[in-house]
Amino acid sequence: MDAYITAYRELSKFFDDLGSLFGFINSDVKSKLVILEEYRQSPDTADNYETLNTMIEYEKQTGVIADEKKPSGSRTLLRLHRALEFVASLFKAISTANDDASVGKLAQESYDQTLAKHHPWLVRKGASIAMLTLPKIQELFAKALPEEQLNLRALVTSVSEEAYKVYKFTQSVYEQNNILDLP
Repeated sequence: MDAYITAYRELSKFFDDLGSLFGFINSDVKSKLVILEEYRQSPDTADNYETLNTMIEYEKQTGVIADEKKPSGSRTLLRLHRALEFVASLFKAISTANDDASVGKLAQESYDQTLAKHHPWLVRKGASIAMLTLPKIQELFAKALPEEQLNLRALVTSVSEEAYKVYKFTQSVYEQNNILDLP
């Protein structure tokens, strides 16, 4: 769990530089990370939240996973997990696109294939409008990671590949535990 949280914190730094759309999304991501960190740091629960499997097992046994009054770690991570699929898809698209390609168009395509299926109509429409404001790839790279210009394509490709690995592992654990549809 700690590595997952740390990785998302690093992604969060990147998204901070991308403007209002990602700023809004990023604040939601950060609030979810705080929930997971609180579980990891609590003397009463830290051991039960050390890994994905121990967290799910603990929450299923104690009924925490079904308690809708307090956000469970499993439900919170599921939201981040869904967003990770979007990130992996977007980074893959960015890594192979031309510098003058629209990040907004790539983001919309990635969103439609991933997160959109989990969002109501109003959220989907709002996201679509916000994505229109995203820059071209060359502008994105210059703004978000100016110190990494030479290795940027390789970095984005690597992030996408690693994100997909984490996504597939997490997806399989959630499938095995039949908890992909947590409210």
